[in-house]
Amino acid sequence: MLWGGLDIQANGTTRLQDEELASLRPVRRFMKILEDEVPKTPSEIDHYLRYYSLADSPLPLAEFDRLLFTSIYCAYQVRSIQGLDKNLWISFFSQLVDEIFRDLCKGLCPANTTLLLASWPWKEKPSHLASLKHFYHSNLARAKRDT
Repeated sequence: MLWGGLDIQANGTTRLQDEELASLRPVRRFMKILEDEVPKTPSEIDHYLRYYSLADSPLPLAEFDRLLFTSIYCAYQVRSIQGLDKNLWISFFSQLVDEIFRDLCKGLCPANTTLLLASWPWKEKPSHLASLKHFYHSNLARAKRDT
């Protein structure tokens, strides 16, 4: 869906350029979530970040989807906004990615461990994060393997 020409504007409007893809039910559901359920203002995102950081158990699937889609929304904001506001969206994106990793590690990672940057090679991550490699394969590794 992201490769189908997803267009998220700074004002929060979303549209998929591939009309055939946009007509599919799962894509319409994805777009509805982006439009209606994803927080779009800095204050809304900050509110949800506080909520996510307080959750001790894995998020329900709908909340995890919101977290994931909010990170996508923020990534698009980073690409479309210029100036000092860009730093705010970069910060939100970084915090959301940290929360995604934190949620994925709940019940697997040792307590009170600091999550490392997602860009680090798996072999350099602590064992509790490296064990996730078997479940969440990198597209970069897949692309290298396919060439």
